[in-house]
Amino acid sequence: MLKTLLVAATISLSDLNFETLERFYWDCDTMFMKGELGGQDTMTCLAITEEFQKHFWDKFVFSQYWVANKKQQWAQRGYKHHDEHED
Repeated sequence: MLKTLLVAATISLSDLNFETLERFYWDCDTMFMKGELGGQDTMTCLAITEEFQKHFWDKFVFSQYWVANKKQQWAQRGYKHHDEHED
């Protein structure tokens, strides 16, 4: 994932297509959830998140998207969140 962030840091995020930006976003989100995000990666991921959220009507719609997709996206990247409130 760090390699992905290095690539993202060297290009203009606004020039990325939705699918590429989405992949970068979920890489960042997963690194955050794993506790692996720090330093310059944090700044790059904040920029990626900001650009990705522009593709949604508002923060509420983005939040709905995140809730609906987080488990699948995290699992694809080797992370399983254990929520004490899940069945």
